[in-house]
Amino acid sequence: MFTAVPDDSTWISRASLSSHLKGRTHMRNVDRLEFEEARMRHYDALDRENEDTHDAILDDVSIHKEARPQMGWVDAPDGDDYLDREVDLKTFDGMRELMTAKEEKECVIRELDDMVEYMDQSLLPQEPDLEEEDLSLFLLDLLDNLPQLRLSERHMQMFLWVLSESGAHDVPSLYALRETQARLRKFGGVTTKRFESSLGNVMYLNDIPEIIAHDYANLQITPLLCFYPEEKEGCVSEIWQMKRIKELPAEQLTPMVRKGLKDFYVNELAELRSGEYVIPHMWIIRNNVMCADACQVELTQALMPNPLRAVANGYELYTSFVFLWADDIGGNNIYLAHVNVPGRLLQQEYFVRFVATSPHASTPEQFEAVLEMVRGTQHKPPCTYNAHSHCLCKFRIAVPGLPADNPQQSEECSHIGPSGNCKCCRCLVGGPAAVTESDDGYHALHEPGAPRRVVRTIEEIQKQLLKVTEGKLAPVSAMQTASGVKDRVAQGWIVKVLSKVKAIKADHPSWSHAQVQQAAKEWLDEQPGQRWSPLLSFPGLDPHGDTPVEILHTVLLGLIKYVWHNLHTSWKDPERELFIIRLQGTNIDGLTIPPIRVAYMSQYRNALVGKHFKTLMQTVVFHVHGIVSQPQFELIKATGRLGAVLWYHKIRNMVEYLGDLRILVANVLDAFDTVDPTHILDKGKLHILSHLPDDVERFGPAIRYATEVFECFNHVFRMCSVLSNHQVPGHDIARKCSSMEHVKHLMSGAQGGEWVQSSRRVQAMLVQHPIVQTHLGWVPPPKHTPGYVKPIAQKKRKTLTLPPWTIQHGIMGFAVTAQSDNICKVGTWAFAGSESLILPPQATVIGPSEHCSYVILEVYHISDTLHAAFNMPLLRCLTTDPEFLGIRSQDIRFMVNCGVTGSRVHRQEREATNNMQFVLNLNAIHNADLVPPEPLHQDHRSYHDRMAAQVRVMRTHKRAQTKAKAKATRSANKEKQRIAARTDHDENPGYPPPPDEARDIDPETDSDGGQPSDWNPLGTEAPAIDADEEPDYEEPDLLPALRSTRARAIKRRRVQ
Repeated sequence: MFTAVPDDSTWISRASLSSHLKGRTHMRNVDRLEFEEARMRHYDALDRENEDTHDAILDDVSIHKEARPQMGWVDAPDGDDYLDREVDLKTFDGMRELMTAKEEKECVIRELDDMVEYMDQSLLPQEPDLEEEDLSLFLLDLLDNLPQLRLSERHMQMFLWVLSESGAHDVPSLYALRETQARLRKFGGVTTKRFESSLGNVMYLNDIPEIIAHDYANLQITPLLCFYPEEKEGCVSEIWQMKRIKELPAEQLTPMVRKGLKDFYVNELAELRSGEYVIPHMWIIRNNVMCADACQVELTQALMPNPLRAVANGYELYTSFVFLWADDIGGNNIYLAHVNVPGRLLQQEYFVRFVATSPHASTPEQFEAVLEMVRGTQHKPPCTYNAHSHCLCKFRIAVPGLPADNPQQSEECSHIGPSGNCKCCRCLVGGPAAVTESDDGYHALHEPGAPRRVVRTIEEIQKQLLKVTEGKLAPVSAMQTASGVKDRVAQGWIVKVLSKVKAIKADHPSWSHAQVQQAAKEWLDEQPGQRWSPLLSFPGLDPHGDTPVEILHTVLLGLIKYVWHNLHTSWKDPERELFIIRLQGTNIDGLTIPPIRVAYMSQYRNALVGKHFKTLMQTVVFHVHGIVSQPQFELIKATGRLGAVLWYHKIRNMVEYLGDLRILVANVLDAFDTVDPTHILDKGKLHILSHLPDDVERFGPAIRYATEVFECFNHVFRMCSVLSNHQVPGHDIARKCSSMEHVKHLMSGAQGGEWVQSSRRVQAMLVQHPIVQTHLGWVPPPKHTPGYVKPIAQKKRKTLTLPPWTIQHGIMGFAVTAQSDNICKVGTWAFAGSESLILPPQATVIGPSEHCSYVILEVYHISDTLHAAFNMPLLRCLTTDPEFLGIRSQDIRFMVNCGVTGSRVHRQEREATNNMQFVLNLNAIHNADLVPPEPLHQDHRSYHDRMAAQVRVMRTHKRAQTKAKAKATRSANKEKQRIAARTDHDENPGYPPPPDEARDIDPETDSDGGQPSDWNPLGTEAPAIDADEEPDYEEPDLLPALRSTRARAIKRRRVQ
């Protein structure tokens, strides 16, 4: 029974209505209504899909017909069951029984109920909203966990005091803030776990599965994840498009695809529409269509269901690929990158995740704990929320690669580094001097050698452990130098075995050498723990082949640094000053480099960093005319061309790119040989460069596994270390990085903990506030519209009268966005077609609307001939008068870098001509593929043989000089010792004379040729001793005499 409410009723006021609309009750009801509508739409879609695909099975596209099962490929299943035909169940040993239609319907209903129950929990907040509970707490928590702005405890105390003194409301105490942060860590933080290595070192690691689970629940990241290998025509850029992912064991790839409510697994029987039976072996995306590599089978074969189906337990099961990066800055640190994320995002610090640090445990020891976490996901995949599908899913982790700098890669490969005869951690090239200086050995350094194998490396480590049981270190060191195998974990055991051998000899002095060795061997076999690096035993990972060449340390801090050192050390002051003046006037348009700080680079020329070498790589070739030799100039050109093609983000044609890359690498190595033939013997980075084409083919563009972003993240680690408690630094730093993760987790709108989610206002902070994005290391993709012209400021703007073929009224602009997202300003060079290159001379014109914009350009054409010195294209104007062209702003393709070759009046028939020409900079990243490279030497082998002959002459002369110098040094040292002894003897006759004068001075010596029997350095008289009583002898104090002798010797050395 309802009672009408009078018109003058005041049961609700305007103020209370406003409060109700803003309150939690109203928002919860709105969310519930939206959820009910979404659920009904979901049910309708499922009903329609089940009606369409209830009787559908696999499409029949292409299957090999041979009797022996062969690999083919078929489209992914679009039905709702992996088998839709009655078969003999005996042929499916271990396969679950086929469900009847009724059982299948009941199963579908149960799955829908489970989905609805989960959606109820996930979409409806279970805890008070963070925004309404206390927004100030969240902002203070954000301020305390910004990676780019680290604050100490006292900083935070001062901020709280300033807020309270300025009259801010709801300012929490520091204790309340820490309590809130502890609660939020349970919501979105990462668990820090304790591990103890096989050598007994303690370390703390952040849980890797939880870190990866955050990406699945992240609304910003999940839609971008790719879980399957991909094959496509044309441009490639991501690691899942390369060979390395398909080289992984099939059980480590994503094993299933979901269609409707059914999951289709690899290694399980599936029926095509044609009635044929196949077994998919790998799901793969081909030209944006999900397909499967499969083989045709007969039903008489015994088939088993994929065991991963039971592991998934009805959830979607994915595979996440991670790169593990290690460094020794401030300790031994390990970071990771989730490479299912597109590579353009992985270059941001937001996607760098801290894993562990320890000043005690070595990197292989930390990898032991890391790989234990990774291996655990293979057998027990963690369950997490998928923000893209709005369902729970499970995932496993695989490690396809280990990017690192060169010393760290050697350690990860159990390699000795540059001190061994075989300096490469990837192959077996190298050897003693007699081998590397021979014609064959020298030529082999310019190409990849026979690859190192994990099995052989383990065998060599076992030989070293067996050899050390003899109790001598020298033979083990000789084995390591000869083979190049030196494992960090095994080295710890070698030290322990040597100590044990000494203890056994002390306890059993009568034992023979064989008995001591056998006892040491038995002791070593009884000890628990890993004997070598865990990376050598991890399935699907080959440290020798899966450590790709890293361009930051190998190219910028390697090749370019060698070139720069060779240049500036050969210059005198006038030449150096001339180069500085030329470099200061460089046009940096189209080079993607910061402004050139010439004064700094000149003053600290021996301490430059990567960004400086990247600048020199693209510009130095135009500024060294007249101050370098011809071999140096060829080396500069070769390294510049190579560096330009390595910074590609996308490869349009892999076959052509690899061919050009191999030519450029060979040119660089040959150019180094011309400057100094011995350089490749001493610098291991030159040979490592020969492995780069193979790595690009397997891992993709070299920029994708560059470690520059990890190096940049080191400053975050340093500040965490500085502000740690310095008692348990590894644990404290890991906890702070976990706090940073929960802040990013909250702001991205991800769900966690009890399936709660931050408010819309909290999520909007990451999207709407650039200052927050900057301090979190997040760089949103630029929103450039190709063809957009940015107008000049209104005060400087003027109306133009344009030709009739354009709009009749326009305003001036100063920049236009190219198709490549380059911002082309007035006066910069840009391509607007395949045949002509154009330069905006004075003005960019914009129409009244952004869709109707035109640009007036001056036209230059690419010459058919190359510049004689630079081997780069020339740009010329074909007419006497400037040629102008008006085009739509959307037709500008990309910006390029050009330079003037010189300014000189050219006269013909006693008349000055306008024949200005420009050089197109092929060392710039945008321009590198415009002209194919040419090899410096057609016959590399004959050239290397000539260089090897020079090496043998140079090394023989150098060894002779070293031997003579060593002999002279020994003679000089002996003479100094003789003079010192003569001086001591002259000052104190009681001291012994020099060895060569001892017998001439006093023939009365001991029987063994020692000192005279009456020699007394202290000049004291020995006390008389009675033969009948025990002598009460007290040794004289020799310390003052020794001190005075040492003081005189030091004084003489200082005088000398």
